[in-house]
This record gives sequence, structure tokens and C-alpha cells, in this order.
Amino acid sequence: YTSFIQPVTASKLYNDIKSHKDLVHFETAYVAKLHRIARLAPTQCVFTFIHPEHSTKNSNQRYKKLRFDISPDTGSAIVHGFAGYFDATLYKDVHLGIEPSTSTPNMFSWFPIFFPLRTPVCVKPNTPLEVHFWRCCGSIKVWYEWCVTSPSASPMHNSNGRSHWVGL
Repeated sequence: YTSFIQPVTASKLYNDIKSHKDLVHFETAYVAKLHRIARLAPTQCVFTFIHPEHSTKNSNQRYKKLRFDISPDTGSAIVHGFAGYFDATLYKDVHLGIEPSTSTPNMFSWFPIFFPLRTPVCVKPNTPLEVHFWRCCGSIKVWYEWCVTSPSASPMHNSNGRSHWVGL
């Protein structure tokens, strides 16, 4: 299976998170049906996993730096966070996914994930947006970390899984 992300403007979701007035909510990834968002650039592949993985030498930790070119037609864009999707090949040509360009028709059981930014990033036309994503693994938990490095630097989100993680 492969994961994908794309930068989005999501004012309502961002303001709901901000209303909690704490760091934890800005470092939590949310599964949400994304209403009233603006998709600012095409999705890009983040991580790919092949299962079953029989080798004990291969780690499930991952890192990816992505560069998005925001459409100049949008003018300046406000990035509140990143929408995350997946696409999976279950068996031979049996496919299931929610990545917008290849999503499985009439599938309502899976929703995107939203990775918020503590401070929205304003991206001017023809200025690249660079984001870094890590999938980290510890002895008892798995978590994601993310940050923006261009056009301005954001803090690292969810460092060491301090706010959000999944137990093994």
C-alpha cells in the first residue's frame, strides 16, 4: 500500500483544533471527512509498504521530503495542514483506496487523515512548499512527525510521538 498527502486550506477544521488552545491537538493526526477544503496541489506519494515483510532487516521507519508547487491560479494560498490518503493493492488486481484520483467508488468506510500545522503557512504564487514527513517506530509505539521548511520553517510536530501515537 502507498500513502499520499496534499496541502490543503481547511479553515473550519483548523479553527476547531485551535479552539482547544493546546499543543496536543496540533500534533494529533485526525481521521476526518474533509468538507469545505481547498486542495492546493496534486497529491504526492509519501510511503510505500509491501506486505507480508518477512525480513527482520527491513525497518518500517520512513522519511520523505516533498515539494509542492501551489497553482499560480489560486494566488496566495493559506496552508492549514495536509490531507493524507492511501491506495492499496489487496490481491493481484483487487484495489482499494481513497486517493482522490483513483479512489474506490462508493466507499464510505475510510476517510482521509489530516495533519495540522500549528501556524498556517502563506504560500505566494510560484513559491514552492516543502514538507518533511517521518514515520517513526519505537519498541511499543508508531507515530508520525512533520514540519514545513519552505517558504518558512514550522516547528517539528509530534516530536518523539509526544502527543499522538499508536501502540503496537
